[in-house]
Amino acid sequence: MPVQETVVDLQIQSTLISAGAALLGSLIGAAASLLAVWLTKRVQASGKVSLYVKMVYSKSSSHNPWGFYRSQQKQGLFFRVPLWLDVVNTCGIPRVIRNFNLYAYREETEVAPFTQVQRIGDGENAIPLGDHESYSLVIPANSARRFDLEFILHEMDMPKDGKVFDQLILTYFDEKDRIHAFHFTTIDSCWVEGSLKMSKEWVKLNKRCNYAR
Repeated sequence: MPVQETVVDLQIQSTLISAGAALLGSLIGAAASLLAVWLTKRVQASGKVSLYVKMVYSKSSSHNPWGFYRSQQKQGLFFRVPLWLDVVNTCGIPRVIRNFNLYAYREETEVAPFTQVQRIGDGENAIPLGDHESYSLVIPANSARRFDLEFILHEMDMPKDGKVFDQLILTYFDEKDRIHAFHFTTIDSCWVEGSLKMSKEWVKLNKRCNYAR
């Protein structure tokens, strides 16, 4: 083989090797960047959301605790449940608590959903509940927020033969539309007028309910 052709072949091989090395380096760099982004997101999302609730007095003019009460406007009893909700987000990204709601259950069967009270009163004196009258909440990264909530259930909206319940379940949906359901408390007697015994302790929602929808 002539010397000139050998030199040309060596130059081609060298060029190909250099191009291959550059391509490999680019691929490694891109993979490293993607890995760094993935690890960053994993670290940011590695925290958790913890929910705590506490029985409180209603912000209405009566300032009643939870219990069964009558209304001057409508017949039948109303079951009112005013709560504080503390949400602690230890993730590095915002988290969503969508449609936080309360349900009445009896023997693992849903009896009725409560109504989310958006505000107490009307006009300039209205007191907004939830997050500006919404029960869907956005919790910033690495933060804790408290919300005033109140739920109400009207006896007259329920069928006469199906209004008894023995427990309350709290539920919400996350940003991936997955339901999270928790046992909140048991009910010894239904639709007996008067306030119920109010605990002064915070309740951490960690008793998951597998049969809630």
